[in-house]
Amino acid sequence: MRTFIVLLLLQVLVFPTIAATLKGKITDQKGEPLPFAIVYIKGTTMGTSANVSGEYSLTLSGGNHKVVAQYMGFQQTTASVSIGAEEVLIKDFSLKEEALEMKEYVVKSTDDPAKYIMRKVIARRVFHLNQIQSFQTDIYAKAVVRNRKMPDAILGQKITGADMGLDSSGKGIISQFEEYATYYAKGGKEKTIIHSVRESGNPNGLGFSQFPEVINFYQNNIDISSQMAPRGMISPINDGAFHYYKYKLEGDFKEGEHTIYKISFMPKRLYEPLFTGVLYIVDEAWSIHSLNVYATAKANIQVVDTLRVLQSYIPLQKDELVIKQQGIFFSLPLMGFDLTGNVITVYDNQRMNTQIPDSLFSKKIVSEYDKGANKKDSLYWNQYRPIPLEEEELMDFLRKDSIRMAAEDPRRLDSMRKRNNRFHITSLLTTGYTYRGSSNKFNLQTNAALSGLVNFNSVEGWNVAPKIGMRYKVDSFRQLDAITGVRYGFTNNHLNGILRLSYTIANKEWLGRYWKWGIEGGKYVFQFSPHNPILPLYNSISTLFYRKNYLKIYERTGGQFFVDRNFGNGLKLSGQFAYYYRTPLQNTDFRSFAKSNVGYISDNIPTELTGYNWSAHYATILHLSVSYQPGYTYVKYPDYLRPLGSSLPTFTISYTKGIPGFLGSKTDFDKWRFSVRNDFPMRLAGNLGFHLATGGFLNRHYVSIPDLNHIKGNQLGVATSYLEGFQVAPYYHFSNDAPLYGEAHIEWQLRGFLTNKIPLFRKLSWYLVTGSNAYYVNPHSYHIEAFVGLDNLGYSIYRFFRVDYVRGWNSLGQAIGAIRLGISTNSLISLSLGQASMDTEW
Repeated sequence: MRTFIVLLLLQVLVFPTIAATLKGKITDQKGEPLPFAIVYIKGTTMGTSANVSGEYSLTLSGGNHKVVAQYMGFQQTTASVSIGAEEVLIKDFSLKEEALEMKEYVVKSTDDPAKYIMRKVIARRVFHLNQIQSFQTDIYAKAVVRNRKMPDAILGQKITGADMGLDSSGKGIISQFEEYATYYAKGGKEKTIIHSVRESGNPNGLGFSQFPEVINFYQNNIDISSQMAPRGMISPINDGAFHYYKYKLEGDFKEGEHTIYKISFMPKRLYEPLFTGVLYIVDEAWSIHSLNVYATAKANIQVVDTLRVLQSYIPLQKDELVIKQQGIFFSLPLMGFDLTGNVITVYDNQRMNTQIPDSLFSKKIVSEYDKGANKKDSLYWNQYRPIPLEEEELMDFLRKDSIRMAAEDPRRLDSMRKRNNRFHITSLLTTGYTYRGSSNKFNLQTNAALSGLVNFNSVEGWNVAPKIGMRYKVDSFRQLDAITGVRYGFTNNHLNGILRLSYTIANKEWLGRYWKWGIEGGKYVFQFSPHNPILPLYNSISTLFYRKNYLKIYERTGGQFFVDRNFGNGLKLSGQFAYYYRTPLQNTDFRSFAKSNVGYISDNIPTELTGYNWSAHYATILHLSVSYQPGYTYVKYPDYLRPLGSSLPTFTISYTKGIPGFLGSKTDFDKWRFSVRNDFPMRLAGNLGFHLATGGFLNRHYVSIPDLNHIKGNQLGVATSYLEGFQVAPYYHFSNDAPLYGEAHIEWQLRGFLTNKIPLFRKLSWYLVTGSNAYYVNPHSYHIEAFVGLDNLGYSIYRFFRVDYVRGWNSLGQAIGAIRLGISTNSLISLSLGQASMDTEW
């Protein structure tokens, strides 16, 4: 406490105030603090919020003011104050709890009193939703995440509270930051200008590029977070709210000229995306005065245990209220930690339906930082911070600065680097070995055993295929990458090697915008399908234990030059020019642990493709591709621009040319493909994703097997890529050189829709997923499959898995049914099942 007093004295002495300041404490009549109570100047929207201890600080001009203190469930109090131009005036408020009454005419109504009021509110929902044509406000946000309990170790690594700025018991602040901005909205367009941000322990921290939106309860379906509430949350003011909620009128009280009704509500059914809580409603205007709502796992909330939202509104003009404060609170158990957090947002100088120039929304920049926004000193924050810091919060800023300086000590960083560079056999098996050089300019990565280091196939027998990836950073926006691979088959005695070099120049002022050039050359083995549908690990298992050698490969000698251009605005261009010598390979190893009557080792050339050109030949290939996703928006940071992406579809068109006669090349074809892909959020009904494509050959004078149109088939129990592959289609049966084909993938992720009616599923938070994949060439070559499955399988945040039952029909007259186990695309934590760790075709 003594240290805190000294710090406060230093703030007053070293950083004197330059305006009048009204400060004090807001309590109830027993002297208990009222956390996050609001204080504002009557007749204006200028005000602030108290901190968790009820302490407030309000900067205002000198003169006479009427100051209002307000807290949910307590009588509003107004005080007249007179303050000098640079005076610091102490003014405490003691609020009296509201004595709730029941209006006589409501009680005598033939309708339930709560329903009577809520019908009025719901009838005015659209009016209030559309009332704001334009909106402008200053915003101050403070986010704090605290820990109440911590584990002794994470993934076997011992940790202490001191490492994270916590006390000896592991309690304290994990992270915090504060931010000040101005927000504009007009005609569906938004713009936030961030003036300042301060992050504990990170002098370069940038906080929220987009502030937590005002959670608009006048919307039928409220988008809280796609991770926390995948289907959104149903508002208690929803047009169909009486189907979902039960309401009770707790009473009413007078505030100025208006009566305020207190209405509690709760869900009619559990495991629906519904809130529980209290609404305060203004009579005649039938608008929200304030609210306190929460949701738990029983409302299908994900990730967090509990989510709570507080909102308080103040008068802007007659019968028109505007938000003054929003608080979002959560609790989250994570890997042995017990985390709680809050984001308190205070809105000031609000202006509704005033003129905002269209030029403010130009260039699709939705958020912009002032130059030096994260370089403000204590003088600035003492002047503009509307919510006083707690003692613990002030100490955390100082403590984290000390921890940061110690963590950035070059000797410590070098010691940690050397420790992390130590070789561990488990890394070689699962993730590969990683080495980082000093200053992190150079790093090296090997592939893991699960990513194809040791394999078995019927062509090479047992083989080893180590890969090494290296990266050298010239500076922060230029880098040189090299990936090399060596492969040796112990049965066919073939030794292969390949090297890929690339050089990337990124635009340091526009993230995601870059040029990339590269070359690749050597001799190596490749799958016939460029999709690489069969992972070596899975093929090793299927061949050795089931005598099913799905992997079909050939040998390729030569090289290619490639160039990629990403404009960072949704437009991507790529091109490759390649010259190869392709060599067929034959089976040499027929061993298997399976019984003699189980399966058979098939020829390395797929039976379905024996009628196509396949002999040793030279090939010269040109490939061009253009991809575009319109609607990109951006955040402009102090030193660079960052794309936020878009919700619009991605369009891709590609063209491949087999050039005959060039250095003996036999290939002679022209091939094209066009695709469109997108996801549609459907609110309560979940999410609908689709991927449509068409293409074909314009010329097919000489088409070799690797150049055919191939689908991404699958004949294993592990699922292939969703919205790209076919879960029960043979790998090569539908490969073709047809002039036209069509391909479609559609997937509906229900995300709790329907399953919340099934007790076991809703308790486990398992989600239904369904859809279909189709490929059509002609009446003699097609494949259709439909699937239904369960997604979000797992526990807490560790929901990695998905399982589907797939039923397929095709031109072979087959009806195929199978179960596929896959990785959920909605998991917060990514997981791979042996996929290659390096981005190469080989």
